[in-house]
Order: sequence, then C-alpha cells, then structure tokens
Amino acid sequence: MVVLVFIRHAQSVSNLNRILSDDINKYPLTDEGRQQAKEVAKELRKLNSINKLFSSPILRAYQTATIIGEEIGLVPIIDDRLRERELGELNNLKIDEIHNWRIKVYRRELPSKGLEPWEILMKRIANFVEDIVENEKGIIIAVSHYDPIRAFLSHILDLDDIGSWGISLPNASISIIKCESIDTKKCKILAIGTPILTSEILSKF
Repeated sequence: MVVLVFIRHAQSVSNLNRILSDDINKYPLTDEGRQQAKEVAKELRKLNSINKLFSSPILRAYQTATIIGEEIGLVPIIDDRLRERELGELNNLKIDEIHNWRIKVYRRELPSKGLEPWEILMKRIANFVEDIVENEKGIIIAVSHYDPIRAFLSHILDLDDIGSWGISLPNASISIIKCESIDTKKCKILAIGTPILTSEILSKF
C-alpha cells in the first residue's frame, strides 16, 4: 500500500503576478511562499515514516520541496512527470482574475497551440503514480502543480478538464491519495487541497 501526499508548490512570483508559466528556472517563491512551504512542512511532520520526497523540476516546486525536505530530513528526487502542464503559446501569458484561461481556451478565445491535452496530462501523472505504487511502500510526498494534481484527482473521479474546474488546490495545499493496487482508478482520495492534517484525515491512513 502507498499513501501519496501531493503538495501544490507554495506561492511564486508567477502566482503573485498572475502569469502562466511552464519555464524551468523562472519565477521563484515569494517571501510568503517560503513561509507557506515552512508551514506545510511542519504539517507533514505529523506523518510517520515518510519514505521519499519527489518534486517537479520547475523552480517554484523544487524550492518548495527543498524547504519541506529540510524539515523532514529528505532530499527531493526530481521526476519530470510532476512538471507543470505544457502551455505552448500560453506560456508567460498574463491572465486576469475574472475570466479563467481554461474557459477561454475551451471557447477558442485564446490560442492554445502546444497546450498539453488533458488526456495526455492525466496519463503522465497516472504513470508516475503507477510507478510509485509498484516500486515504493508507505508514505510518499510529491510536490507538483495545480493542473497535474487536479488531473490525477480527475483520473480517479473520471472528470475532464472543465468538469474538474471547481477543484480548489491553493498554494502549499495537501491532497492525499491511498493506493492499494497498481490500478490507479481504484485509488481512494483522503483529502483535497487541505492546509492542515487533522486527526480525522490522519485516521484514514
């Protein structure tokens, strides 16, 4: 059995300025983001025997993972399957707060050439989880991004991109998946986007 704890990266400069980006080395964490990462790291200390810590290679995620690793005594392992959704023409686009870019793409109001299709994103993150379930045991931490984490939750719930639009995953939030077989469709969701690990959540482990 594997308990996979997904962490969305803490607040970055791109979040603060509402910029979409899949660039590897741009947009580090803000001061608030670093504090968020420290706080989620303290929450993760409530878990017993964390075996490994994986991270997206993208700077904001890796910085978050490094802060977490310093707190729990693990060095992040980079896994490219945890990276941000490939954005194509949308990369480095500044977005407004009112109109969600995904809806604009769906309505063909924004160019979307090169945007990673939802089905491919789900397959990519499901492949990561399959490998973890097959090769690891116990509690595994994975630091990633909003769309990849939402994609795996959608994989379990059988939702498409727009159908899962309402899933809320704030920066530095915790989503927990319990998998007892390599059939990732049968994984059980224990928490979505929580800021803290309550005794009720921990009792489900």
